[in-house]
Amino acid sequence: MKNEMRKTGFVFLIALAIFWLNSAASAERYSIYEIQYTNDPNGESPLKGQIIDCLGGIVTHKFNGFRPKLTIQDPNFPLGWGAIQVKDWLSGAPLYTKASVGDWVTLTNVEVEEYSGGGTTLQYYLSNNPDLTVVSSNNPIPDPLLVDVNEIAAPVYQANPEGWLVQNRDAEKYEAMFVRVRNVTVTKKDNGKACDNYTLQGDAEPNNPDFSCWAADYMNEEREADGYHSYVELDSHFCGVTGIIEHYNGYKNYYEWDYYQLLTTKTDDFLVIQPADFDNDCDVDFLDYSHFAQYWLVDCYSDPNLCGGTDLVENNFVDMNDLVKFISHWLEGVN
Repeated sequence: MKNEMRKTGFVFLIALAIFWLNSAASAERYSIYEIQYTNDPNGESPLKGQIIDCLGGIVTHKFNGFRPKLTIQDPNFPLGWGAIQVKDWLSGAPLYTKASVGDWVTLTNVEVEEYSGGGTTLQYYLSNNPDLTVVSSNNPIPDPLLVDVNEIAAPVYQANPEGWLVQNRDAEKYEAMFVRVRNVTVTKKDNGKACDNYTLQGDAEPNNPDFSCWAADYMNEEREADGYHSYVELDSHFCGVTGIIEHYNGYKNYYEWDYYQLLTTKTDDFLVIQPADFDNDCDVDFLDYSHFAQYWLVDCYSDPNLCGGTDLVENNFVDMNDLVKFISHWLEGVN
């Protein structure tokens, strides 16, 4: 009996030791929201410096630059604090190769880091024995959140120390999320620390025409050799520009930068014109329908303007085919 009791006690101690070791080795698990949400005036995560496990999200973008990174977003938090970038130190490293866009991934033993404060990232340091697990694949990418340029206010230049600094941190909650600004015009280029930012000025409501935001194309694989996408020229007007919000900040050689930028990722991020937007106000509504109705069943064969643009399928006649295409764009761009 004593031997059996000793064996039972020994087994219990072993089990307790294994449980304690596993508990000690496991990092705390957090959602992206819990990592990102902050009241800190500089935008720093409350988990700064901690090694954690992340419940993860959907991979929305991959960038294999000098430092490869994934952008992941949790669709359960569509209005803010729902996305984060995960960075590695080796090009082509497992972090980048294991995951594909559309994968829901979780992460273990990643470090919450703030680059000079505010730029919250998860660092994939090999010394921490990190790992990435693909939970599911082919998930839909979350739709971009429509925001005003007012909410991503462009920085203000300062002379001493020289640099560009944020006007406010309203955009902090959108960090790493896909967002879209509407009805904007490129008014300046060659801004910022890397001289690759351009100004998007709000043209109409709900944007305040006194406000603007900054954008950049360095993560856009379809950009030109000069670093800009070919669409980005002075006075270019866009009905919409979609991108990932990045908080870019640092200090070097008496030069300081701290601002938010909208990073485009592909050509389709630029909405040059809304199809079926005949009055060029960046939406498709009853005014456009009224214009369309004027040309119903009209022969456009000899009209170089294709019946005021209403011959949407370009078959030289405004008919049911055009109506179907018009309906497919109905209320696009309308808030």
